[in-house]
Amino acid sequence: MTEPFRPPLLIVADSPEALTELCGISLLERMRRVALQLGFREAMILSNSAKTMATHVGNESWRRADLSLAFRERTGAKVTVGDILDCLAELRIGSDKRILIVFGDFYCDERLLRSLADAQTDSALVDSDPPSSIAPLLENSDSHSSRLLCAALLSSEWLSRKNRGGTLVEEITSDTMAGHIARVDAARQQAYVRSMRRSVRPVFFPAPSVERRPLAERLLRDATQKGVLDFPALVHAPIEKWMVSHLCRTTITPNQITLGTAVLGLGVTLLYACGYLWPGVLLALAIGVLDGIDGKLARLKAQTTKLGKREHDLDYFVETSWWMALAYHFQATGQIRYAYVIFFAFFAVHRLERMAIQAVQRRIGRNLDDFARFDRLVRIVAGRRNIYTWLFAFFLVIGSPATGFIWLCFWGMASAVVHIVRALQIGFTGQDKVAPTSTSS
Repeated sequence: MTEPFRPPLLIVADSPEALTELCGISLLERMRRVALQLGFREAMILSNSAKTMATHVGNESWRRADLSLAFRERTGAKVTVGDILDCLAELRIGSDKRILIVFGDFYCDERLLRSLADAQTDSALVDSDPPSSIAPLLENSDSHSSRLLCAALLSSEWLSRKNRGGTLVEEITSDTMAGHIARVDAARQQAYVRSMRRSVRPVFFPAPSVERRPLAERLLRDATQKGVLDFPALVHAPIEKWMVSHLCRTTITPNQITLGTAVLGLGVTLLYACGYLWPGVLLALAIGVLDGIDGKLARLKAQTTKLGKREHDLDYFVETSWWMALAYHFQATGQIRYAYVIFFAFFAVHRLERMAIQAVQRRIGRNLDDFARFDRLVRIVAGRRNIYTWLFAFFLVIGSPATGFIWLCFWGMASAVVHIVRALQIGFTGQDKVAPTSTSS
């Protein structure tokens, strides 16, 4: 797959605001990672302390070589149009090209920068109706101006018409208010995120003060939580958030957690196959918590990778091996005569369910679990790994593990039938996309 076209990227990163740390990484480093996710492979950093910024970025190890950075020193209290024109000359940008200018002392949602980078005209990022949740972060801010300019896409022609000594922010703000520069309004951007099964309002805000940083970090952590959860996941959520709040300040990566959890998952398979059901189910319960951490950590620290995006495939393989191992154990010990038949029926119906769900989700543009109130209620108790594990653990407690295996298989098949019927119903009735909901947890 080819990389999308991206305009040249210039990050204005002044010390010390751009080095403000939120959830384990600085605003500048976060911006660098977001740029990588958007497909940028080179950028220039304009700073009043270029050496400090170069040293800071050099100390960051995550995919450091994937984004080529050039550094340019500037003088003066504020960024001027002349500073940007000098950068254009160094970057050899023609008069018919645009440059994406991003201020590195801001937190900015990736979706907003994507929309701005895709704009076809000179544009500035604004928020006409900031949500109340970030209001405290905007109070008494002296970043750039009261209008809080975070980023802009500007043509060389626009810049060449301005006074070199003019303050960049003031020039952009003035032309935006006059309508000479288009607006990319955060308040009008799509908030629903299909992979998250919820609406997450895209926002941007300047580097918070020391007193406001706990609030900013809480907002970022809350934004990583998926919506429409099954019952066990509702219980896990606060535990996962607490663990992520500590892990984000370490060098542990989401992929390390993913691979470590997969190895532990195969340990559950081995324990089940050998008949050590209690150790196996206890480890499986712990994995239920660990499984939600890698995704949250990746979203929190902007460390999404191709492996991370395929995590669900790895999870599905490991999860399936659990039920196959239980089938082997109960068949081999003679506790369930047709354990393999039950397992393969469960597996086949589940495969049909996955295909039906994927097909209808492409049509409706959102997750089936979040399509209607009925689907959100079903999600709470529908057969999934957490539900199966809790169900099997219950029967193990009452001394009927074989019955628990049968129950989890039939519970899964019943859940699959419900999802298949819903997928067919939505597909054949021609229901269109529904308005996004704000269901979250």
